[in-house]
Amino acid sequence: MSLLTTLAIVFVALLALVVLGLWLLRALARGWIARRLAAQAAAPGQGIAARITLVPTERPWRQPGTEALVEALRAAGFVEIDRYDVPEMHVMRLWGGAHPEDGIAAAVYDHGSVPPFYDLVRVYADYGTSTITTNPVHDPANLPPNCTCIADRTLAPASALVVLREQPARTDAIRVDARNFADVFTELYARSIDHILGKGMPDAKKMREVGQRMAEATGVPMPELDDAQMDLAVQLQRVSRLAALQEAVVDRFAQSGALAPEEWARLRDRVMVVHDLLGREEAAEIARAAADRKGSQALVDAVLARGLPPIDTYEQISERLPPPQRLRLLGEVDHPLYAQVVVANG
Repeated sequence: MSLLTTLAIVFVALLALVVLGLWLLRALARGWIARRLAAQAAAPGQGIAARITLVPTERPWRQPGTEALVEALRAAGFVEIDRYDVPEMHVMRLWGGAHPEDGIAAAVYDHGSVPPFYDLVRVYADYGTSTITTNPVHDPANLPPNCTCIADRTLAPASALVVLREQPARTDAIRVDARNFADVFTELYARSIDHILGKGMPDAKKMREVGQRMAEATGVPMPELDDAQMDLAVQLQRVSRLAALQEAVVDRFAQSGALAPEEWARLRDRVMVVHDLLGREEAAEIARAAADRKGSQALVDAVLARGLPPIDTYEQISERLPPPQRLRLLGEVDHPLYAQVVVANG
């Protein structure tokens, strides 16, 4: 599903955020403004949404071409399910529909910054997908396993439907309709964003590539940043991704049922997540979150000097701390990546 276009939008928003803060860098300490910008990048609605909800709405479309796309899908036989806001993405609105013949889903995306576009999606029982999209910033690297996508901005909905039906289809397709559209859509988003977040962090080259695609799609020039400014944008993107990754891991752990609901409700706001996309120093800080900082410093320095991966760094420090100062392992997840969910005792 092309709500993942929002990742591209987040890239450019973070670039703009850096530009807005550059004048402050001339007068204020770089570390201070970087922390402030990072906090804004990780704030709800400003960064990457690890999970979304669809809320029915009657608000008007933001883009003038959205209604024409909706009408073209209706003409192609799609039945309207609803119009939705996405609270986690305050500039996103979408139209949902499904074809009564074979349950193919349709979505039209009405975003404040990008011209409207649509997806047609055949969904399978394992949430693999076959998609036709007119997403102007589609990135094949973002496709999860068992998913295929044809991106063609020139396809009208009726033609796109023909192309999708010509693609090889499995026998376990899900019929999408009004009863399951929101659940299917949000799960597809969760699986797609998990795939992206688990791959790693973008570098300056990737951010410039995405920024250029967004500029071509919107007609708004990409902010001109020198290498130092782009490095700050990369740092902010990393903060935003780590915040989203933490949320995604916690959500997958909650779904696992490893803890009774009452226990999870008591601990949820206190849990921390350890994985190998953290820095070693970040993993070390988690390991001694409940420890005496002065007394543990020599241990932390010794383990960091070994240059171990982050999870190994965490485990080596934790094993050597006095038992009352260790975090408790609640469990592990394999998606979006291998991670340990831990909490302080008490």
